[in-house]
Amino acid sequence: MSDRLHHGPVFNLEEALARVDHDRETFLMLIELFLEHGPKDLAQARTALTAGDALAVARSSHRLKGAILQFCAPAALQACKELEESAKAGNLTRSEEFYATLEQEIQRLLSELCPILDQGMAA
Repeated sequence: MSDRLHHGPVFNLEEALARVDHDRETFLMLIELFLEHGPKDLAQARTALTAGDALAVARSSHRLKGAILQFCAPAALQACKELEESAKAGNLTRSEEFYATLEQEIQRLLSELCPILDQGMAA
């Protein structure tokens, strides 16, 4: 995957808040849900890749894509879309590549979301 994914902000806080009508409590709840379910979906995608189960990879990445959309995180979203599309096409070789990028982008997103949750958006 290209380094283009690592340029620019990891996610757009203002746009993400606008998606929930600037309700900070709801946004914090979305972060909590993502922290709980995002890594599980990512792990399920890894397990499915290892097992060669393209359908399960597509399902896991589709769930993850829905969660990522809430945070307006373009690089993570793009990696997730590519993973889902390659898995749907049955191309698990490309899926491995897209998974690695997605894993990296999810870690970047989590590293930005955790401090927001810890601070309770006290800004």
